[in-house]
Amino acid sequence: MSLLSTIIISSGIWRAVLFTPGGELPFQLKIEEQKGNYSFTIINGKEHMQLGEVTLKNDSVIVQFPVYESELRLKINSAQHLEGVFNNLTRLTHASIRLDAKFTDQPRFPLKSAAPPKSVAGKWSVTFSPDTKDSSAAVGVFEQNKNLVTGTFLTTSGDYRFLEGVVDGDSLFLSSFDGVFVYLFKAQVTDNKLVGMFYSGTHRQITWSGFSDPSASLPDASTLTTIKDGENGFYFRFPDLDSIMVSIDDPSFKNKIVIVQILGSWCPNCLDESAFLADYYDKNKLKGFEIVGLSFEKTDDFKRAVGNVTRFRNRLNINYKLLISANRDKLKATLPGIENFMGFPTTIFLDKNHKVRKVHAGFNGPATGAEYENFKDDFYNFMNKLLSE
Repeated sequence: MSLLSTIIISSGIWRAVLFTPGGELPFQLKIEEQKGNYSFTIINGKEHMQLGEVTLKNDSVIVQFPVYESELRLKINSAQHLEGVFNNLTRLTHASIRLDAKFTDQPRFPLKSAAPPKSVAGKWSVTFSPDTKDSSAAVGVFEQNKNLVTGTFLTTSGDYRFLEGVVDGDSLFLSSFDGVFVYLFKAQVTDNKLVGMFYSGTHRQITWSGFSDPSASLPDASTLTTIKDGENGFYFRFPDLDSIMVSIDDPSFKNKIVIVQILGSWCPNCLDESAFLADYYDKNKLKGFEIVGLSFEKTDDFKRAVGNVTRFRNRLNINYKLLISANRDKLKATLPGIENFMGFPTTIFLDKNHKVRKVHAGFNGPATGAEYENFKDDFYNFMNKLLSE
């Protein structure tokens, strides 16, 4: 008789930890069972990400992420204890991180201090790697309820998505895990200042600091990246998921506004932007515009790239065109007209004559709260302007 014939994995909330150089990176799992079939959901603040295929094999469970080439491989020690690894199948190095999960009501970050929590609510002007050549600016936005903290960091290339943690006395702890981002933040809170360390997976750790600043902001995202000779348009020609070549000269784009989205299926910020664009497209596609996604994957294998982008499309119910462009490392060679490319995603707005009217660098999504609402207002207003011309 196999172990799985006698054990049922406990249903409910689990506390899982990834073991990183910064210590335990905790997150919560919700596991549910129905007639022998299991579902796994990762919880980061307001985000509940249901994972993909769950396979039981001997004394183990293998859980695929729904979009990314990532997986959990876990041994079933008991109904209330799983251990194993998280594997990011796109990484050549630092691809696996040890993981342990227990069925428990213990919080994400157990509190250790009896002192009242310092406040980190509001906006913070943040610098990553201060006083180094790699220094970069960000804006922290946090909500706090007693000890509990949620929020994120905005940057010029995108946000850090849904972070959740606590203020324990004068110590801030935040974490997030979504199958790509493996983030752990630690900081001391003193006199409206933050000083700490940021750990990304097992391969990167940097210092960061910040100060409370209600007016903290980043440069206008439409002023950072440009298209050389954009007045003459933006040309692309790449195969779609059925290997049919698609270009800006195709009749389906003629006399229409075209939103060109530069993305990768491996990119969480691209997932957030694509969810927004897919919804906008379905509700407004008869107004005289098209959206086309140029996907830059982490592979030169066309078949593998198609599989990745197909999963991405299906997960988000994307009905606009998605094209396979190149390996992400070849973006500059593939699209040489882009100047000062900041990162994925980048979105190019072409008017009805296909002249470049705006380039939006990065994407700060739902985790940013008010900033995301401001983005949506700007997007709607700009599209209405183009459609009225």
